[in-house]
Amino acid sequence: MRIAVLGAGISGLSVARMLRQKGHTVTVFEKNETVGGLARTRLTNGYTYDIHGGHIFNSKHPEVVEWVFSLLPKQNWKYTVRNSKIDFGGKYISYPFELSLCELDPDLAKSFCRDFVEAQSGPEPDNFHDWLIWNFGKGIAEAYMIPYNEKIWNFPLRDMETNWMHGKMPLPTKDEMKRSLLLKDPSERKMPHSTFYYPTDGGIQSLVNVIAEGIDVKTSYAISSIEKIDGGWIMDGKDIYDRIISTIPLPVLPKIMKLPENIVDAIAGLKFNSLTTVLFDCEKTDISWLYIPSHEYRSHRIVYQSSFSPNVSADKDRGCGAIEIIGDRFDVDGNLLKDGKVVPEEVGFNNIIDSEFTEYAYVIHDRDYRKTTETVSGYFSGVNGFDLLGRWGTWSYKNMDICILDAMKEAEVIGEA
Repeated sequence: MRIAVLGAGISGLSVARMLRQKGHTVTVFEKNETVGGLARTRLTNGYTYDIHGGHIFNSKHPEVVEWVFSLLPKQNWKYTVRNSKIDFGGKYISYPFELSLCELDPDLAKSFCRDFVEAQSGPEPDNFHDWLIWNFGKGIAEAYMIPYNEKIWNFPLRDMETNWMHGKMPLPTKDEMKRSLLLKDPSERKMPHSTFYYPTDGGIQSLVNVIAEGIDVKTSYAISSIEKIDGGWIMDGKDIYDRIISTIPLPVLPKIMKLPENIVDAIAGLKFNSLTTVLFDCEKTDISWLYIPSHEYRSHRIVYQSSFSPNVSADKDRGCGAIEIIGDRFDVDGNLLKDGKVVPEEVGFNNIIDSEFTEYAYVIHDRDYRKTTETVSGYFSGVNGFDLLGRWGTWSYKNMDICILDAMKEAEVIGEA
């Protein structure tokens, strides 16, 4: 079977490699000059920079772990126990917040603990804002959960659904919270991403590159048209394929293929966030990433990539971090970043090394999300030989390992040539 894969991110490259091994003829089309999608890495003046946010690897799916390490052996990765912090009023406390009440003022900790123990009474709310109060109690929700999520989503929390965050957010139990408070032990236990792997050299692009080995990838290729014909698909009026797998953002599809009006309208209603990242030089730190909930600052998180691997910074005696700013393209200016309105002063921002803007960064699960995505996926499931895959192809907030898992499932469905 001749198959075209649209998009050379983790999903597209993974399914292409798997299908090629099954005997299919696969071509991957990528609009950018380099492969990787959201998992691209750029080398700038000796610094390793995951330009679309720090990407790490871990998974509870053994088949995914086995596949990844078969391509990039485990000795090429650095294993890390997450050491994340929250900038809470200028004081760094451990993440997740609910397990770190022992690091707060005792009276405040007692108040938050009481609220948390009394939480989760009554019906579970169907909007994210009220769910945060219902699940964590008013104290923790208003002090940390609500302001942080208002920043990272840049979208009214009452207009977001709640199904998406299971497996994405750490959700400690009340017993775990009590234990951490009594033992004064904020350490995580089996929380999402509490441990992870990161390539020793080359950033997450190292994984991308080994997945792409041997695959026919056409980079700097912008698709202009896709049409259904008898027995297959014709792309750009010349190349014919038996099947197309699309991992590109859904809003691109109405521009290159004819779709029913109701599907075009549904796609137009999908919500998403953009992201600006700014790589900067800083003192060495063992912090993995720092959460910044205060609305006093424009950024919501700093990813310290130099804590992921000793080979990330050009200067081995210093570290580097990437500031993350949600929303429209942020005007990166050295003076603006130093004026105290983007990151807290204690971060020790030194100088800008590089920056990048990502148009499609995070899927927003608004109240219409379920209905809209079911409408779109329902339509494409009835289109013979055209499949959707990946975070942006299925419009679902998936981590890298789930994208690989879905690629495995897609390759199994298509089967041997």
